[in-house]
Amino acid sequence: MNKTLNLVIRILGVAAAIAACVFAYLLKGKMETAMVKTTWTTTDAEISAPKDYDNRMTAIGTSVKALLEAKRTKITELESNIKDLQADVADKKTKIEGLTANVSTLEGERAELTRKRDELTAQVTEANSKKDSIAAELEQAKKEIAADKEKIGALFTKEQLEAESAKATKAQENRDAVSQKYAQLFNWTVSNTGNKPPFPRDPLAEPTVDTAQVEFGPETLFTKIVVIDPSKGLVAFSVGELNGIKVDAGFEVRINDRKVGTVRISSVKSAMCFAQILSGSELSAFTRNGAVTLVPFTGKLANN
Repeated sequence: MNKTLNLVIRILGVAAAIAACVFAYLLKGKMETAMVKTTWTTTDAEISAPKDYDNRMTAIGTSVKALLEAKRTKITELESNIKDLQADVADKKTKIEGLTANVSTLEGERAELTRKRDELTAQVTEANSKKDSIAAELEQAKKEIAADKEKIGALFTKEQLEAESAKATKAQENRDAVSQKYAQLFNWTVSNTGNKPPFPRDPLAEPTVDTAQVEFGPETLFTKIVVIDPSKGLVAFSVGELNGIKVDAGFEVRINDRKVGTVRISSVKSAMCFAQILSGSELSAFTRNGAVTLVPFTGKLANN
């Protein structure tokens, strides 16, 4: 029994030794393989593992873990950056699309402006052509005027023209004076007798439809507006000193017996006066060549 037990123990020991040898052989092979495959870690700047197996494995475990964690953190950070960049790219893409639409709109506007520019260029060309034509006509008119002046100069001297003009002016003044005196006498006769005298109001000329006649009454003057300047409030009437008009005299202005304003005389000539239109007057009622009745503030006209 003991011999059998001893034999079994010996067999088991031999088997264990063989197994241990096999295990040691296999372990040595794996260690050599691991040492070969991890040789790069001894020259890597970030790991710098020792050459012996145990310290190398320890260094690899520590350094690689730290590096892995750092790389993973970096990867996470980069992924976040990628998302931000993708969002930024999407935003810029949207802006690019908007700008593209604006470019299309601007191109349409540019085409319209180009069309308008061409139209204006054509209009400017036409205007320049008309300007040249008018300039030519003006130059021709100047030449004709110069020729007429030469003809007039050949007919009369300056002194002769002035003398003729003075004669014409004096004759007109005399005519107006005679006409005004006849008109005054005519109206005085009608006012005091109720009958027309046997002579015309103006013996020098028969009145026409569109000529406003100056008529004297006891307290009014029927006349016409010669000139009107609404911007300055000035008006000129076809009556003057011969009709009893004096400087600073005030008058109501009536049209068809309706009061349209008031005036004050600023200057007087023999058969014309200028007046300032006072506030409250209807400027639109004052029209050139319009017939009006002047009623003095005092109720009476000045005597000549």
